[in-house]
Amino acid sequence: MSTDTAGPIGVSLRPEYDASALGRLADYSKVAEKKGFDSVWIAESWGLDATTLLAHVGANTEHIRIGTSIINVYSRTPSLLAMTSVTLNDLYGGRFILGLGASTAALIEGWHGLKFDKPVTRMRETIEIVRKLTQGETLTYEGKTASVHGYRLRFEPQKGAPPIYLAALGPEGLKLTGQLSDGWLPYLLPRRGLTETATLIHAEARQAGRPEGAVCIAPLVPTAVAENGDEARDAIRQHLAFYLGAMGPHYRGFVARYGFETEVETVRQAWANKEHKVARAAITDLMIDEIGVAGTPQECRAKFAKWRAAGADLPIAFFPGTCSNAMVELAMETLTGK
Repeated sequence: MSTDTAGPIGVSLRPEYDASALGRLADYSKVAEKKGFDSVWIAESWGLDATTLLAHVGANTEHIRIGTSIINVYSRTPSLLAMTSVTLNDLYGGRFILGLGASTAALIEGWHGLKFDKPVTRMRETIEIVRKLTQGETLTYEGKTASVHGYRLRFEPQKGAPPIYLAALGPEGLKLTGQLSDGWLPYLLPRRGLTETATLIHAEARQAGRPEGAVCIAPLVPTAVAENGDEARDAIRQHLAFYLGAMGPHYRGFVARYGFETEVETVRQAWANKEHKVARAAITDLMIDEIGVAGTPQECRAKFAKWRAAGADLPIAFFPGTCSNAMVELAMETLTGK
């Protein structure tokens, strides 16, 4: 297999690796553009605001696409999401992608203090409202979770409606992705599950009368690159242990479904008992290879080729907070092979 990624690749950054990472975000984005990455994405959890950071990225680049990976559909109203989307898309020449997800009950209820209910309905209604408002329509919409009464944006969007990508993994969410979204942003989905799940999404899109290729398959792949491959694998091991241990049943469910039930249960129990070292030790090298990309630059380029072979149209290197600035910088310089 070729060690080149042999196609577009995105990069998802966070300005929280080291103390100086925020000040380097513009430089990282410029390197991404220079090195031929397709897009720069910013995730949002309980750290810095993703849309503000993307405005900073857009102002410091010229043509690379920018997207949220992801922002949730609870903490901002659909109308505000539409306003933000058109603002960023018009401001930066039609380069914006709106990546949305339901997030998790732990984050929505524990951090935002909101009720995590009807997540698929909330996502569907958010998409429908955002799509119409970003197309410049006057909208009256009364849903179960969201509404707009006789409003439109006060200006005509200049660059059209930006694409909407969804992070969804449950059966109803996957149907919604195929029916309405422009792209799919799965996170922590083992590679062995990507092909069959992407096939389901494409089937839903065809059933909805949409053209072939209507949904871009863009997995967020936890990535760590280091000259010492064990150092890179340890960064991903720490990240996976935290997510599978601390972030509730959402991620545990589908990781277990694809062959890691014993490991996931060990992580869950260890984390509940505050045995974090035990939880990390339960993350095997096979899990790291199936869920993420970790190793030397050459190893990582070959592993991204595997993701593309499994059905990814746009694999996105997601650098977790367990990476250092040096690891991120090495990845930026070497992943595209340019």
